[in-house]
Amino acid sequence: MRRLVVVLLLVLAMPWSAACRRDAPAAAPRKNRLVVGITQEPDTLWMPMKQMNASEHIGRPGALSLTVFDERWRLIPVAAETIPTVDNGGVVLFDEGGQRRMRVTWRLREGLRWADGAPVTADDFVFTWRLYQDPSIEIVDRTIAERVLDMAAPDARTLVVTWREPYAYYAVFRNHEVLPRHLVEPELTRLGAKLKESPYGAAPTLGGAFTIKEWVPGSHVVAVRNPHAVPAPHLDEIVWRIIPETTTLEANLLAGSIDAISVIGLTFDQALAFAARNDPRFDVVFTPALHWEHLDLNLDNPLLADRRVREALLLALDRQGLVAAVFGGKLEVAHGTRPTGSPYHNAALPVRAHDVARAAALLDEAGFRPGADGVREKDGQPLRLTLVTTAGDKLREQVAQVLVSQWRALGVDVVIELLPAKILFGDTMRHRKFTGLAMFTWSLDPIQVNEAFWRCDQIPREDNGWRGQNFPGFCDARADALLAQIATELDDGKRAAAAQQLEAVLAEALPQLPLYFRTEVSVIPKGFRGWRPVGILQSQAWNAGEWAWPP
Repeated sequence: MRRLVVVLLLVLAMPWSAACRRDAPAAAPRKNRLVVGITQEPDTLWMPMKQMNASEHIGRPGALSLTVFDERWRLIPVAAETIPTVDNGGVVLFDEGGQRRMRVTWRLREGLRWADGAPVTADDFVFTWRLYQDPSIEIVDRTIAERVLDMAAPDARTLVVTWREPYAYYAVFRNHEVLPRHLVEPELTRLGAKLKESPYGAAPTLGGAFTIKEWVPGSHVVAVRNPHAVPAPHLDEIVWRIIPETTTLEANLLAGSIDAISVIGLTFDQALAFAARNDPRFDVVFTPALHWEHLDLNLDNPLLADRRVREALLLALDRQGLVAAVFGGKLEVAHGTRPTGSPYHNAALPVRAHDVARAAALLDEAGFRPGADGVREKDGQPLRLTLVTTAGDKLREQVAQVLVSQWRALGVDVVIELLPAKILFGDTMRHRKFTGLAMFTWSLDPIQVNEAFWRCDQIPREDNGWRGQNFPGFCDARADALLAQIATELDDGKRAAAAQQLEAVLAEALPQLPLYFRTEVSVIPKGFRGWRPVGILQSQAWNAGEWAWPP
């Protein structure tokens, strides 16, 4: 009887379990969306007009470029089949009318398409270059476009760039932005100088792995896969959630409202504390970076026009102590614009360690004497300045407070003004509305020295369409000559020597006060694949087409 019961039970169980297998829901589909928290909102998604890092980070996954830097800071081809060089015949030097020229021939990958299905052609690159040259269009940096003598598209996949002179950075990924001519040209005809106001800038059709579906200001930006991208991205959608407060950002991650945190996100101390908690759901990623935290000084302000005052402001700061106290000593104090290990680092620069006595002597020499209230003054004018920086970054706000207290000990009264990043970089800096000091980070390029930071003609003004990023208003013939030499020197060693000379000029003139070099931190879900931040002026999402949830 027991055997009969067992047999009956087995017989009854078999169709039930089979039925269960047929009726059970299929295995859960792989996650096809990643929600990334970011503290800054883009100023625009018109890539040629962007000012902020947030625009680069959010727009780059779709903004097709000829090349890109990988996580080892090596240039690799993206839209291009290969990178032209002298050795492979893609770069040709020649003389024309007594002038040394350089011609670079690029071959586009086959099958590139905009998200609407139209082919990406060499003519799109030519059109965008011509757009850059239009002085009525608000372009942040025209220095590259102006170096190009001619650009031609002999066929749909061949782009020939003739440079006015040899140019060391001809292959850098930002050189030749590309916009879809068939979509942008009608908007240019319609809006002219007001092209930036076109709705295209809020949801541009892009040609990379992703394109922009929507941008809800103050809330989020949604990037969806380009249906014509080859190879196809693993994800269908990337949502960038804009959360200005870093503490709120972390809370959203822990609550599951976001999946990851951008490198424009947690402060360094938050990341250290988060990593120490060892949450099994996440990995904290620390990436060595070329991010130069510094202070821009408005040299048009009479109080800052005297170099002795600028040097005194720097000597008053205990930067080594600040890095030790706030960052656990894990960051490198900056004495120039390049960290140790960079070929452009100049080890002979003056260290300018914390020296209040020397700082006070310099201010005395410049005519600023302590007043009745302790604030130094000259001819009845107090040495009182405003320091603007980004709101919402608690660590940067903490650093600002430390700086202000150290300047106060010297008799310099500095008031902090916190601005949303979009306002600080979109208007205050761009139009040089800051009157004293501005604290922020320049993200540098591994091989390119950005001329827009220091060239005389790159001081933003109304009469030049507010182009350039020389916010201090620095103008020095030595710097201009070195920048020209660096940009045209194809020999790596000679270029590095000239760049180190430029470092010396900047360290002497002090249009900016160096603070330290930042490390990028980001947080991703445990096991998430393809997340490889680069720590430079390039989006962490440079390879977003490879991003994928674990199987």
